[in-house]
Amino acid sequence: MTKEKGQEQIGSRTYLVDSMQLQDIMKYLMTRPYGEVANLMAMLARLNQLDPKIGADFVKKETESTNGKK
Repeated sequence: MTKEKGQEQIGSRTYLVDSMQLQDIMKYLMTRPYGEVANLMAMLARLNQLDPKIGADFVKKETESTNGKK
């Protein structure tokens, strides 16, 4: 079992990152030494694209309803 799989099973959170944010993160990481960031950059490159049929607004609606319950 890899580290990533173990983290997913422990209840990791899911985030939406738009392409501009991803580019900014990658640009920053490219300024760092390769050994420090190679794994992170590979992980970011493997991120799945959100299905255009779904849209990102479903996350905001869900978050608002759960905040009201607490």
